[in-house]
Amino acid sequence: MAVSVLMSVYHKEKSEQLNLALESVINQTYRPKEIVLVKDGPLGDALERTIEGFVRRYPDLMKVVALKENQGLGSALSIGLTKCSYEWVARMDSDDIAFPTRFEKQVQFLTKNRTVDILGTNIEEFNRVPGDLKRYKVNPETHEALIKNIQFRSPFNHPTIMFRKEAVLAAGSYSGEILLFEDYTLFLRMMKAGCRFHNLQEVLLYFRIGDGLETIKRRSGLHYAKKELKFVSYALRIQAFSLLQAATYVITKIPIRLLPPKMVLFLYNSFLRKRNI
Repeated sequence: MAVSVLMSVYHKEKSEQLNLALESVINQTYRPKEIVLVKDGPLGDALERTIEGFVRRYPDLMKVVALKENQGLGSALSIGLTKCSYEWVARMDSDDIAFPTRFEKQVQFLTKNRTVDILGTNIEEFNRVPGDLKRYKVNPETHEALIKNIQFRSPFNHPTIMFRKEAVLAAGSYSGEILLFEDYTLFLRMMKAGCRFHNLQEVLLYFRIGDGLETIKRRSGLHYAKKELKFVSYALRIQAFSLLQAATYVITKIPIRLLPPKMVLFLYNSFLRKRNI
């Protein structure tokens, strides 16, 4: 089962973090056949040197797609997906670190469960080095449980997914229409298309969160609430949410976006993350 890896990088990423992410992909116990790395606009010298170094070392593995201008994550991934050569595609972010057995365990599951179209895993969040927070984000396991909760939260930790390329393309691929909700909108469309979901109940990726506060700042405030309302409107338009589900989402989520970031971080850590698994 051949696997393509799909990544995107833009100028605000750090070269040392990209290096760690790529090394974790290359050092998998089940190595992918190719890494499709989309350069989402000009990157700067440090990131370019890192990428050039990997291309020199692994010319048969690296496939670099350069975009003249920054187009955003959704558009970059949509373009990159068309360059992926194989049926199965694994997502990876440019600042995370995959466990060495991540792809092996995902491939083993997908080989035995041919009806599954998209497979995620759980994650361990970290600040500076893996293991420093001991904080985990755990999603439900089965298709039914994931769909049941989809009106409240995205069903997958996006950087962990491995998916059937044709299933994603048939559902409309990635889109930059709703900024910051590129993955969530895709999963809604895949649900509508009848795709089968599953989430391995194992932590197979270290997810870089920093101290958490900067991430919360990006995902709170009036600017984010407006984007979230646009997302709800989109979910209604494609009939992924009912009116009741949309109203429930708005009532439960929007007030939280307007709270002080430190309070939001406390709520997330207290109720949406696990300390022991």
